[in-house]
Amino acid sequence: MRSLGLAGKASAAVALAFAATLLMPTTPAAASDWDRSCYHITAPYKGISEVIGGASKARSSCEDATISLQRHRWYGWQEVDWTPLYSGSPIAWWKCTGSGTYTYKTVVAVDSNLGIYESAERRITC
Repeated sequence: MRSLGLAGKASAAVALAFAATLLMPTTPAAASDWDRSCYHITAPYKGISEVIGGASKARSSCEDATISLQRHRWYGWQEVDWTPLYSGSPIAWWKCTGSGTYTYKTVVAVDSNLGIYESAERRITC
C-alpha cells in the first residue's frame, strides 16, 4: 500500500473540505428574520358565526409567510383555511356551522415551512 506524500495529503484535505461545504445545508439570506418576534400571531377566536385566526408582520423586513387556521381532529391537525401573509393583518377563517367543540390554532409558515410558528390553542364551540 502506498502512502500519500505531503502534497497528496494537502490535496486530499482540500478535497474533503470542499466536499464538506457542498454537504452543509445552506442558510437562507433572511434566516435572521425567522424569529417569532417578526410575526404577531393571534390565537383563534370565535366571531359571530366563524372561527378566526390572524397574523401580521412586526416590520417590513420580515419574510413573507403563510397563515393557516388548523382544527384538531382524531387523526391529527386539519388545515381548514390559509392565506398568504405579505403585508397588513390578513386572517384565515372557518365557517362555524353545526355543533361540536374543537381545538383550533393559528400557524405561520415561513419559507416553504422551514420556519413554523404557532399560536396558543383554543377550544371553541360552534
